[in-house]
Amino acid sequence: MLAAVAGASALCWLAPPVQAQATNMALADPPSNVPATQAMRLGCTGGADLRCQKAVVRAIDQARSAEGIVPLVLPPDYDAINVSQQLLVLSNLERVDRSLPGFTGLSLRLDARAQAGASSNSDPVGPLGTAWGSNWAGGETSALLADFDWMYDDGVGSPNLDCNNSSALGCWDHRRNILADYGPHPAMGSAATKVDGVTSMTELFSSAASTAATSVLSGRMASS
Repeated sequence: MLAAVAGASALCWLAPPVQAQATNMALADPPSNVPATQAMRLGCTGGADLRCQKAVVRAIDQARSAEGIVPLVLPPDYDAINVSQQLLVLSNLERVDRSLPGFTGLSLRLDARAQAGASSNSDPVGPLGTAWGSNWAGGETSALLADFDWMYDDGVGSPNLDCNNSSALGCWDHRRNILADYGPHPAMGSAATKVDGVTSMTELFSSAASTAATSVLSGRMASS
């Protein structure tokens, strides 16, 4: 399996933030990384099959348990939706399970920006005048693996290219972008493509008001 590399844009606060209701513990940086398990290395070598999925979910659940967060529950149709929609579902689960507002769907406007980032192996750029954050990962075989790296293996010694030492400002930026405050009605875009035969995935979060173009109704999509 190709070694995954990941970059994260700094969260850009270009508008006054509206504080979401969440505990400090839920939003705090973990004290250390959760490295890929042996089961993940063995199960994901040949691609993102069911064995790989189970290994990654098990590792995510162990990390969540240490944070006092409920286990990850994927919707029944998770395997039937595309990678972009899977990134939406996973981001929603990471947020809603921590009492943060979720996303009601994918925005066409933000999807286009996410696609531009994925096609150039770079972090997407959010709309001017909004609070936004974005993530990119290259070489990941599944959305679950990308979510694992962004959320739980993002500090020193992780695949995060912007965290090469303990004082680097980019440490845990992917996680912060996923869990950041984008106001009461956050919007999201995502994309997945291949560049020179290597998978490139992006996600873009924004406070920009936007009509959802793609509604993925399975799973816990948005908080009440």
